[in-house]
Amino acid sequence: MKKNLLKLSMLAIALFATQTMNAQRYLTEVFTDVSVTPNVTYGNNITIFPTGTPTAQDLKMDIYQPVGDAAPVRPLIVYLHTGSFVPAVFNQNPTGGKSDSAAVEMCTQFAKRGYVVASATYRQGWVPTDPDQDVRTGTLLMAVYRAIQDAKVCVRYFYEDAMTAGNTFDVDTNNIILAGQGAGGYIAMAYATLDKPSEIQLPKFLSNTTNAAYGFVIGQPYVNQAALGDFDAYGGIPQLNNPNNHVGYSSRVSFIVNMGGALGDSSWLEAGDAPMVGFHVTNDPFAPYGDGPVYVPTTPPQFVVDVSGSQTVITKSNLLGNNACFNLAGFTDPYTLAANAINGGEDGLFPFQRPTPPFAPGEAGPWEWYDSTALTVYAQAVGLSASAGTQAYVNGLGTNPDMSKAKALAYIDTIQNYVNPRIVYCLGLPDGISESLLNKVVSVYPNPASTQFTVSADGTNLNLKSVELSDITGRLIWKKDNLTGSNSTFSRGNLSNGIYIVRISTDKGTVSKRISLQ
Repeated sequence: MKKNLLKLSMLAIALFATQTMNAQRYLTEVFTDVSVTPNVTYGNNITIFPTGTPTAQDLKMDIYQPVGDAAPVRPLIVYLHTGSFVPAVFNQNPTGGKSDSAAVEMCTQFAKRGYVVASATYRQGWVPTDPDQDVRTGTLLMAVYRAIQDAKVCVRYFYEDAMTAGNTFDVDTNNIILAGQGAGGYIAMAYATLDKPSEIQLPKFLSNTTNAAYGFVIGQPYVNQAALGDFDAYGGIPQLNNPNNHVGYSSRVSFIVNMGGALGDSSWLEAGDAPMVGFHVTNDPFAPYGDGPVYVPTTPPQFVVDVSGSQTVITKSNLLGNNACFNLAGFTDPYTLAANAINGGEDGLFPFQRPTPPFAPGEAGPWEWYDSTALTVYAQAVGLSASAGTQAYVNGLGTNPDMSKAKALAYIDTIQNYVNPRIVYCLGLPDGISESLLNKVVSVYPNPASTQFTVSADGTNLNLKSVELSDITGRLIWKKDNLTGSNSTFSRGNLSNGIYIVRISTDKGTVSKRISLQ
């Protein structure tokens, strides 16, 4: 039985490996190398970890970009790591930061496909082992809430940068994806759905006791917006929240991906929320696959709160029509077929059926792997003992006993090949022939231009479909549809001098180019 379950989870990989696929931007790795700009500060806010004393903390991200990319702007993926809202080793586990092996690999693979990826930290601070349920529940909800605020600050950073700082990382702010792994999955799903004060006032989110140390008041929400600020991290009191991070800029995202994690309550989901794709191990011990409780996996397990996992979330997203953009695509690739064999017909949901490890409640992240030596080095670097790193490694094996890099990469490959076609389809990203080829055969001239410019694919069998002109921030100025032939000329009209982006759609794919109007 266990062998059959594993075979089913890996079926897509084996099938797809036998196929030949042309390189296609966003679908396959069209770039060989990736550059990483580490520890870019995207904001600053008040943390309570690890001392419990409110302290200002710079919020950091690593930026992954494809080397040699000619595209003037690229979709952005903001990637949120796992870790139970406590850093690696401190949480007695091997994962919990933006340098986790799986996080680095996922971000690298996305960048090789042509995305810009921001692997972001966020404020942490859950107290999962406290004997008081109110402390376990309340500190988790506040940790998720602070992380949502930080993720919104991170997204706003890129909107502001595009509009005021020359778009440092060439981000297409019309196409921002939020992806979360484990704890990051909790954040990503809540980011897209939690937007009303009433939603944090449900009975299960109200404190049963008064606890001055954590700011809990009996009968009141664990999350006190008057103190912590609103969902966008505006307001609150200065000792607990910094409201001055990229004020006034958008935090809109266009797509959500979760690998594990759960949603605080399915009632948060509404029609019009961003499309969602979910990956979930059906016996995940840290987040239920459907509706169910979150437990701290101690002996005995300690209850935290009831939540809705990926099965419930994706099913409702499909029912509300939020996922119609890819539900209607009719994908028949091997990855889709493998998912459909076990997801009950819910497109956008990829369940992984894994055998229950001996003496453990289940497996959460088959896409993860970790190195024992690296963990001991890390433990010592952050002031813990080498043995703490070793124990974190052992604890990780408890829910991932057959952990290996090869196993993790196989699951990551499945995730990439299932989610990217859906992102491409929903966001209207270029596919077809490779963008590197389109860049070679499609031209915009003269450049710089004074009165008019021509878009041309002369000498090819390509036909123009539409041309869009946007400013450097990605704001659409005009769009010309229903084009015919392989070239078309456009007047600059009364546009100001400057750099603009020309997005050219052909019958074989889409490419973007910069043009200077002088």
